[in-house]
Amino acid sequence: MRRPLRQPRGFLRDDSGAAVLEFGFVLPIMLVLFLGVVEMSNVLRLDRKVVDAAQTTADLVTQYRVVNNAQLNDILTAAELIFEPFPPAPHSVGIAGIRFDDDTGDPVLDWTKNKNGGSVPNATTLATGLGGPGEGVVAVRVAYTYTPIFFNFIIGSTTFEETAILRPRRSYFVEGP
Repeated sequence: MRRPLRQPRGFLRDDSGAAVLEFGFVLPIMLVLFLGVVEMSNVLRLDRKVVDAAQTTADLVTQYRVVNNAQLNDILTAAELIFEPFPPAPHSVGIAGIRFDDDTGDPVLDWTKNKNGGSVPNATTLATGLGGPGEGVVAVRVAYTYTPIFFNFIIGSTTFEETAILRPRRSYFVEGP
């Protein structure tokens, strides 16, 4: 066995611990990259789930001619289940039934329903031009506040929002509660 400490040239040529040393340098970088990929995949999945929740909620509401509070509560529960495996707590959903005036065709807010304080801000403005006199639309806004798992000290919470506006399928408007 050689003794690299006694011979300076032998010390410079000895590479028996090089792999361990290189692994020690590369490991933190690889861990940060791996955690970043996990975090980005969570963000992309959640963004897709917010879009799905808004579209699905609007689609379910527009299948009814007349919808009551119990049916709307079931639809809001279905929207909550879309977020699995993410926790449902930081989400809110607002549903607005908008009817267009029979004479002027101007949008008028007919009814609303929400979960966790959700709302559809400027619902009548959003619906302008989307229907004729005597018709209606349903607007749904879903918001979800995401807190990163690993990098919350760097990025902080981010809120994803999506608004979906659909026309009723079986009638000119959805009669609300």
